[in-house]
Amino acid sequence: MTTNENKQELGRYIAWAGFPLALLVLLVLCLMPTPSGLTIWGQRALAVFIFALILWLTTPVPAWLTSLLAIAILPIVGGYSVTSTFQQLGQDVIWLMVCAFILSSGMEKTGIGKRLAYGLLLVFGGSPSLILLGLLFINLALAFVIPSTTARASILLPIALLVAEAFNLKRGESNYGKVLMMQQPMANNLSTSMILTATAPQILAWSFIKSMAGVEIPWLSWLAAQMPIILAMLIILWIVGLKMFPPEVPYKAAELRSKVREELKTMGPLSLQEKITLVIFLMVILLWATDQWHTQMFAGLSIPYALAAVIGAALMFLPKIGPLKSWSDAKIPWDLMIFSAGAYAVGLALNDSGGGQWLVGSIVSWMGLSKGMNPYIVYALLLGLMLYSHIFFSSKTTRTAIFIPLYIALAKSLEISPVVIALPAAFVISWDVTFPYNCKPNLIYFGTGYFDMKDMIKYGLTICTIGYILYLVIGWPWFNFLASIGMLPGWKI
Repeated sequence: MTTNENKQELGRYIAWAGFPLALLVLLVLCLMPTPSGLTIWGQRALAVFIFALILWLTTPVPAWLTSLLAIAILPIVGGYSVTSTFQQLGQDVIWLMVCAFILSSGMEKTGIGKRLAYGLLLVFGGSPSLILLGLLFINLALAFVIPSTTARASILLPIALLVAEAFNLKRGESNYGKVLMMQQPMANNLSTSMILTATAPQILAWSFIKSMAGVEIPWLSWLAAQMPIILAMLIILWIVGLKMFPPEVPYKAAELRSKVREELKTMGPLSLQEKITLVIFLMVILLWATDQWHTQMFAGLSIPYALAAVIGAALMFLPKIGPLKSWSDAKIPWDLMIFSAGAYAVGLALNDSGGGQWLVGSIVSWMGLSKGMNPYIVYALLLGLMLYSHIFFSSKTTRTAIFIPLYIALAKSLEISPVVIALPAAFVISWDVTFPYNCKPNLIYFGTGYFDMKDMIKYGLTICTIGYILYLVIGWPWFNFLASIGMLPGWKI
């Protein structure tokens, strides 16, 4: 039996044992005597949280089904009220995610995203190495207008394949093919982390910080905080890739430009639907970027993120104007919405009941963390844990649901501002760059056959480690500076 088959067999055993283990833990935690310092309410909420955590980690059932079970069990055992549990599906974060996927569907249907990518490729396509750099920044540009990592990966895949064809690259052999195909999902994930609304898990993390820490991080503040590190990381990603996998391709930029022009010619001139879609997106982005000044701009009216997204989504469906003609045109992953609602309910129940604070207090004692500890040391330890935890997960949303509520509770128990601990953790949610199973974009490009898992592990871990150092050396002073000028609310040292 091969190593891969052994891993698959072990995975099946873990999944098989996951459900009975989760049920046993739920029963034991609900029926055992209430520990000192913990309320019965907190005990029951903690029991449901650990039940869901075991199922999310062992995956005997889909993540959305675990959330449904948690939603059903919370009121039954007294972990949360029926009203509080059920109302999570109506949270603004759910509306924001639904509408973000509607906006993404419009971009995908009209083809405006692909057209923008081809245009940028013409600008950067001067040499093999510059083409790689250009594709990195195309990823970044698309992250502003397409809030879906999978959609962006799908748009850029045919373009990457077009480059591979122009250079006649051999799958599994060409160094240029390896770095070309690995950089696309890595740049996708890094670019995503710079823009709050570029993926649903970041929106979920932002919502946890807003509801549990009482701090609303502006869209522009998130962008300003991440921009220096992510721009530096994209350049580092490019340089490290060229050093690890030196390109062996001849100079064929003219041939590539010709093929790109043919593709653009086939697409024809910019259609009215593409123009409308682009205007709607730019309007929503403008509202997101200027949220701090809405009251001055609109005579006292403030338009929250979710409302801006709802306005954009509604315009996408407007008869004779919007590009989406029926509800079936909208590609909304409802399983993600159910998962998010359940994760949100469990996280808030844990927070409101005091169960989370009690749990992290116990963890703090075990780790030796204590009140008065240098916030920078806590920041460094917990940021590293969050960053490298992606190695063990195949879902950003799961990591968000597990870590962000616990980090907020941990910060409170240490008497540190929750934003100092939870926001940097939220910044690295999308750094899924090490294994193909970490996220869908990784799997999409791994399926091309141009690189193997060993290549990605070596490249991904190198990028993660460099990024971690940048957050320690540059991130900490930069975040403190932004806080000092009022650009990072809630950040207090």
